[in-house]
Amino acid sequence: MEMDRRDFIKHSGLVTSALLASSTGSGQSAPGSEEIASKGNKKNKSSVIVAGGGIAGLSNAYELMKRGHEVTVLEASQRAGGHVRTIHDPLAEGLYADLGAEQCTKPGYEIYRAYADEFDLELLPYPRRTDQLTYIRDKPYTEEMLRDRKVLLGFGFSKREASYMSENGINELPSLFYRPYLDAFEDEYQPFGVGLEDLDLMAVKDLLKRENASERALLYFGGSSASALQAIWNAAILKHRKVPLIPTDLFRIKGGNQRMIDAFATRLGSRIRLGSPVTKIEHSDSGVTVHFKEFGESQSMTADYLVNAIPLTILQRIPIEPYWSEEKAWVIKNTTYDFQSRIVFQTRTPFWKREGYSPNIACRLPHLHLVWEMAEEVKGDRSILIGSANAGTTPEQALNAYRKRYPGKSIEIEHTLAHHWIQDPWAPVCERQVFGLGKLKRFWPEIIRPHGRIHFAGAYADNLSWGQEAATRSANRVAREIDEAS
Repeated sequence: MEMDRRDFIKHSGLVTSALLASSTGSGQSAPGSEEIASKGNKKNKSSVIVAGGGIAGLSNAYELMKRGHEVTVLEASQRAGGHVRTIHDPLAEGLYADLGAEQCTKPGYEIYRAYADEFDLELLPYPRRTDQLTYIRDKPYTEEMLRDRKVLLGFGFSKREASYMSENGINELPSLFYRPYLDAFEDEYQPFGVGLEDLDLMAVKDLLKRENASERALLYFGGSSASALQAIWNAAILKHRKVPLIPTDLFRIKGGNQRMIDAFATRLGSRIRLGSPVTKIEHSDSGVTVHFKEFGESQSMTADYLVNAIPLTILQRIPIEPYWSEEKAWVIKNTTYDFQSRIVFQTRTPFWKREGYSPNIACRLPHLHLVWEMAEEVKGDRSILIGSANAGTTPEQALNAYRKRYPGKSIEIEHTLAHHWIQDPWAPVCERQVFGLGKLKRFWPEIIRPHGRIHFAGAYADNLSWGQEAATRSANRVAREIDEAS
């Protein structure tokens, strides 16, 4: 068994130390209303253009607006939300499916959950990773089986590893080998200066081998392209936030995660300009001029600051004068992202319940990685199963893959949809991938460092690339940077 690509990723202006210490990386929640109100009374206000109307851009604009700054959001597409998208059509009445961003955790996602409270959005438990059936070598294993020492020893794990997984679960095994290093990281935004820099040149596989991991553990969890330092640093961040490597206590917004986007958009109103792709950026020591298209016509706007909240794969195609520094240009060019297709099955009935099976299956097939249930609170017989697959997977391929993996006899799937993010011209990619061996110092902290009056927010612009958490954390960080500089 090899880890799912997405799960493996999750394992694994100079920002001053004072700013980093004051960031929500210290475990603090989003600023309270009293703090925001006091900042809103400051005399010096800035004009800010936010490029990108995904959750990072919207939450950043919202925070700046609350602090009294003049904000305009330029969103290239005809909808706000970026990689957060909930659909209702063509599903049966009342049903919905999240095509992008999936969930939040608790603990973790403190800023995101604070927004849910502020906007009166109900968070529902999302047990998509509990009671999961996992296929290994085309054989299904229940969670109970994957905690059975005999089963684990039969896979080839050592007695020490089997004992650890029996207590903590199979996905937590890397923590056994990372444990000796985690407490070295006192500041979750600073991976350097703790005496472990040499691990950036060591692959995870080699670190696990040094920690006496079994051959089976190396096969399952020992990546050869990821830096051991980044993997350990990421694990230390999660330990600091009291979150497992692969958390199972998950939540989502009732009615779909798009409701968070809609709440931001309602409050920002006409500050959001849809159908306005950026075509050129000019910047100086005194401000930034952004050229863009609106209603097919060329426009331009000048502001004190620009916040880039669009994927770096899109940003690198936009001309900029003067050009990026050598360090920033390298980061923009070399940041890579995960991407996948989302599969939606509409079922006539929740047939798995009738047959006594869990809806959650780790299929581990190219055309269906995982599948789980959502919109289960919607009344009626029809249900939604949702999953992930390789980019370009067709509905027919996904359905055939499900038929191979579902252990029961009755499959009442009446409609299958496949949403291909890679075809989206403005939000084609998902979360940032690991940086690679020996690359951490080139990426960090340059990837979050302002370039003059241009700041960076998004899932790519935080220490841990976890979708909506990284997006909202980086958005709040940038709002503080600009507010404190104004």
